[in-house]
Amino acid sequence: MLSLTVISANQGETYYTAENYYSTEENQAHSNWSGKGARSLGLSGQVQGSDFKNLLHGYSPKGDKTLSGRKINPEKHRAGIDLTFSAPKSISLAALVGGNKALEQAHRTAVARTLEVIEERYAQTRVRMEEGRKAITTGNLIVAQFHHDTSREKDPQLHTHCVAINATQLENDRWQALHNDIFFKQQKLLGMIYQNELAVEVQRLGYAIEPKANGQFELKGYTSEQLQTFSKRREQILAAAGEDATAQARELATLMTRAPKGKEIPREELQAYWQEQAQILDLTHPHPQGLDWQSQPKNAVRAGINHCSEREAVFRREQVERFALENHLGQQFFDNLEQTLDRDPEVIRTHDQRLTTQTAVLRELETIRTVLDGCGQVGAIASQPLVEVQLQDQGLTSGQHQGILLAATSRDRFIAWQGVAGAGKSYALNQFRRIAEAQGYTVRGFAPSAEAAKSLGDSAQMQQAETVAALLRAQSKESLSHLPEIWVVDEAGLLSAEDALALLNKAQEQQARVILVGDTRQLSAVEAGNPFKSLQQAGMATAYLSQSLRQKNQQIKAGVDLIAEGKIAEGIHQLKPYIHQVSSEEARGRAIARDYLALAPDERKKTLLLAGTNRERLAITQLIREGLKAEGVLERSIVVKRLEARDLTEVQAGYAHHFQPGHVLIPNASYKRLGLERGQRYEVLAVDMQQNQLMLRGPEGTALLVDPAKVRKKSVYEVEEIEVAVGDRLKWTRNDKSLGRRNGQEFEVCGIEDGQILIHYSSGRGRKHEPFQIGPCGLCLRQHDLRCSG
Repeated sequence: MLSLTVISANQGETYYTAENYYSTEENQAHSNWSGKGARSLGLSGQVQGSDFKNLLHGYSPKGDKTLSGRKINPEKHRAGIDLTFSAPKSISLAALVGGNKALEQAHRTAVARTLEVIEERYAQTRVRMEEGRKAITTGNLIVAQFHHDTSREKDPQLHTHCVAINATQLENDRWQALHNDIFFKQQKLLGMIYQNELAVEVQRLGYAIEPKANGQFELKGYTSEQLQTFSKRREQILAAAGEDATAQARELATLMTRAPKGKEIPREELQAYWQEQAQILDLTHPHPQGLDWQSQPKNAVRAGINHCSEREAVFRREQVERFALENHLGQQFFDNLEQTLDRDPEVIRTHDQRLTTQTAVLRELETIRTVLDGCGQVGAIASQPLVEVQLQDQGLTSGQHQGILLAATSRDRFIAWQGVAGAGKSYALNQFRRIAEAQGYTVRGFAPSAEAAKSLGDSAQMQQAETVAALLRAQSKESLSHLPEIWVVDEAGLLSAEDALALLNKAQEQQARVILVGDTRQLSAVEAGNPFKSLQQAGMATAYLSQSLRQKNQQIKAGVDLIAEGKIAEGIHQLKPYIHQVSSEEARGRAIARDYLALAPDERKKTLLLAGTNRERLAITQLIREGLKAEGVLERSIVVKRLEARDLTEVQAGYAHHFQPGHVLIPNASYKRLGLERGQRYEVLAVDMQQNQLMLRGPEGTALLVDPAKVRKKSVYEVEEIEVAVGDRLKWTRNDKSLGRRNGQEFEVCGIEDGQILIHYSSGRGRKHEPFQIGPCGLCLRQHDLRCSG
């Protein structure tokens, strides 16, 4: 584990004098200088108190001048940052209680390697340039390391305080303040690097490890009870030894009452105390087994690249490294992993030092080429004079008029409508549909989600509206009407790069015209890429519907229009009278709930609630539901189980350690050889991380042993209990054709009868459901998704 703390000079001095249980002389012997900055100042070996104190206060080691050459304000001076590396509890036990000193050295080696990465990549300072102050990498640090072996509760706890002095040296030999923001930004990665290097070292010593969550591990051979006992505070153990405590617990509590006291405790006394605890627990330390450890960086890097490129076309190398370390802990030295990533032929480095893949670049180029190849390849649907006649007296904005005119007269197979929220795109599409159908065309509507497709079909009066996924799955076939087709794709900004290319290729194959409709400023696809934006940038014929018709208040409308033009600051200033800021999360939640409950019932249905985090979303929902109960709007309730989707990439879902007993796996395709049927629910009974296998229970109660990596197309859910009351509004979060459900489709609970709930949709149709068969759904009040167009 790695913790970071910015420290003052006085705080820093305690690491040298009084932070641990060593005597002052022992403390000096358990310290050392490291870093290129330290070597530049002639510092090496043990840390001397005067050198350390002077550097903390901003002076040279001798104290004869300030390191930067500038006057220092003691009250404002930042002394440095403490990076504390703590070994897993099992390492501390085996090293300090079990007596294997090689494990202490393994810890120090892991710390040293992690500091080398920090120094090389993240030692930065800010310098003034023409474009303003900019962070540059200097590649040198002054680090004082203090190696400790006890916690404040006198438990064995191997850890090292690495105090990075607030100074780094430029190429011209000048010293400047350290810019440490990136330390905090990359804290999780740096902690994983330490854990990985330590895991490698202990395996090389012959120990077996047991990976834990978030890239951490323990040595195999200790029970969780043993690890917890050596991690508890004295008060916790004493409090636990009540009347019903076991003999072992009472014996431990008695031992704690005579624990060694004082700041400087002889090593022998601490060791005797720890050995007594170990004896009471009947502790047996694991021994090295001479395991054959081999580096395997290639698979880890490839998995990391695939994971990142699934959701993002461009990503940072740290994202790949974090994934590789978290899911392949201790399988390679970190520098081997770095080299493997640098040499990977699939990876391309961008101008801003981010990464993309050959596959992503070639896909984008092919998508652009397909659109450009379609230029001038079709005839106009109607002549301009005819279109102008049809559009007379229709009350269109200039943007709507431009969009219809482009769609009807263009000779390009692929065009786009770029429209802001509330620009009346649906009304304009309906007008275009009239013209196209009169000229003998069939107009079909598509959208990324089932609910969006239905909305498009309803608002633009398109009889054949379905999801893009359904279109791509369908076998190519001749239209029964033999009429030429026009495909209108709404919310095109949500298309992934892969789906967009497949859509364009299918349209070309079936000689269909395509109109991509959306807004590049709204959320893009969960999957990688933003083809709707890149195609417009590449020159695809585009109509711009930039006038919002939704706002009736002129001041609000002016602000929204400014934001639509990209003038964010001016737009926010215009909207300032209508924006109420509440800094406290708790107070903000209460204010939102209060204002919502003050609305009339009809107004509530038209009100959209947004929250920035899942925690805030849940808190606001709870407050509103309490208010609705008090009003009597929510009546009789029942506790039901729902499925909450886990946000896993396909690569993540291939690792067993991302599953827990009780999770539900639903295959999105049939895997006959594995015994899995598409759409069926399989409960996870047990997880074998070593063999990467899941024990599943199928619909008929049969047990199956499955490698999740072999089930590529699947959805994974957690089971969550929620209270549902009459009057609650919910929505489905997964399509299910067999049950007539659409992802995003809302419904209301209108009754609870005999342990069943009765629901109705906006269409008024009702259906009964068993409480435990509700499936993937969520309360409508629980929206924190910013993809809304309101």
